Amino acid sequence: MSFLRGVLTGLAIGYLTAPRSGKETRDKLTKNVNDLQSQWEEGVAQVKSQVDKLVGNAEAQANQFANQAENKFDQYKKEAQSTYNKEQAKADYNNTVDDAADSAKAGVNNVEDALKLY
Repeated sequence: MSFLRGVLTGLAIGYLTAPRSGKETRDKLTKNVNDLQSQWEEGVAQVKSQVDKLVGNAEAQANQFANQAENKFDQYKKEAQSTYNKEQAKADYNNTVDDAADSAKAGVNNVEDALKLY
């Protein structure tokens, strides 16, 4: 910032001490200030454009990573549900087999008891 101030001060001194009429000096200063302002605005517009571009790229990457994470989560969720369903089916089957075995055993015991009576 101090460099820019020094440049502007140097330009102002140069213009004020140059062998021109007051009107010519004022006109030249006005033109240079307007040119400097235009360059400044152009630079600001370029910076804003680059920032917008970077922000857009960052948002796109963030969305891409979010989608990848969501897909991975869905994959793990399906795998977990599949594992749970297999384990639940196995437990249900074992319970059914145990119930059938208990019923068969009870039936055999009833037959044995009935045979003892005769």
